[in-house]
Amino acid sequence: MSDELPALDRALAEPRHLLVLSAEVAPEEVEALAVSHFDDAGWLGPATLRVTGDVQLTGPWRLDDRVRAALDLPAWGATAMLLRCPVQRGAPVPPELRGLGGLLDAFPDGEPVGLERRVLDHLLAQARRLAGALRVSGTGTVLVPDPASAVDLTIHTTVWLQPEACARVLATILPGVTAPDVPDVPAPSVDRLRADVSPHRARAVAALDEGERAWLHAEADALDAAVLAQPQVVDGYAHHAPVPGGVLEVRVGGDEHTPLVLRGLPWARGGVISYEVRWRPDEPALALGPRPPLALRRQREEVRALVERVAAALHAVVGGEVVDDDAFLVALPQT
Repeated sequence: MSDELPALDRALAEPRHLLVLSAEVAPEEVEALAVSHFDDAGWLGPATLRVTGDVQLTGPWRLDDRVRAALDLPAWGATAMLLRCPVQRGAPVPPELRGLGGLLDAFPDGEPVGLERRVLDHLLAQARRLAGALRVSGTGTVLVPDPASAVDLTIHTTVWLQPEACARVLATILPGVTAPDVPDVPAPSVDRLRADVSPHRARAVAALDEGERAWLHAEADALDAAVLAQPQVVDGYAHHAPVPGGVLEVRVGGDEHTPLVLRGLPWARGGVISYEVRWRPDEPALALGPRPPLALRRQREEVRALVERVAAALHAVVGGEVVDDDAFLVALPQT
């Protein structure tokens, strides 16, 4: 219960960044999200969570009405985690990049860089996932990211679907899905021994007798035939379908690196196949901005539900794990 927690002192809080949470969020949820992004994250004590290195979150601290009012925190804020992190600032934010929302608006005189930027990006992602807020030191700006702004999902797996098979899965939900343009395998050179060869190779070929040349040509032709007989290898493709306010893209590709959030899963250690389900809005500056108009918010909610259905259909076929755009694990609704 938050009533049993120590109260946050204003003098302690003002010079620090704060992760503000509602009464429904448990400290274990903050730890789980930190572990998703940082190898060395974990509790150092009952009220000290290491984020990475010497960077720590202390708390949770209880927020009373007086502190909420003094720090301009949301009325729903029940607890806060206080960040201890070295300050690293860069150049002032250019005027053309101000007013777009996010961290840059909170640091007009010098944006965070290095470790501080990495940790603040992480805490802002936590605030979005946990329906919380981030209060930054200095300007005292309170950032309240909209949880509904997290639209896109990615399925990481080891199962590769050929473009046609993927299209069949998508067609059950996206009737207007289009097939990808898979490039043709380029035809081999008619005579690779005579075209674009180095002077040394040209002299070596010229020194061969007719029987040796015929044998070498036959070997090259056999190799060409063997290569062309193999199934075409596609290292990535994308399907598209019209949706409210834009296009839904399903991009498929391989990655030899293991996503950090999956580092503990043996099946992911050799790399993954990723199925990215992304909304490409017609008006990205408005739709993806901090305050989209009501009509775009409604379209976004429609697409968000559609993205979940597409991700669930793919996940049912290929398995694996689903993550959001902040690289946090997502449990899809059971269908």
